[in-house]
Amino acid sequence: MQEQIDALLTALNTFDIPVFEDDLAEDEETQFKKKNYHFFVYETGDMNKNDDNRSISQDVVIYYYSENRDDIDERTIDIITELSNLPRMSLKRTQKQRLKRKDTDNYVDRIVFLYQRRIVTGCVEL
Repeated sequence: MQEQIDALLTALNTFDIPVFEDDLAEDEETQFKKKNYHFFVYETGDMNKNDDNRSISQDVVIYYYSENRDDIDERTIDIITELSNLPRMSLKRTQKQRLKRKDTDNYVDRIVFLYQRRIVTGCVEL
């Protein structure tokens, strides 16, 4: 399981922006409020039994936050391409969102990447 997360982090780190697990601490978010938002957040989700009784599927969600970039679609393709070789992980969908910054007229783009990873466990009784 950890090898998949390590591979995910290695792939995300090729973009040379911060990567956070689950969410940002308040002091970390403050630094981005002063500058532009530009980072990843990833989280693992629920697990489900697979029909083969030898593996479990788990959702992995990656959030890409970006502000003041004109190339968000191209960047999305770059991220998908970089993550395409992750072992036993497959892209289910992406979702593009625009979030309004509080008390401003500015927006932050957020791209949500929903992946599903397969965790081989042997014989599983769930």
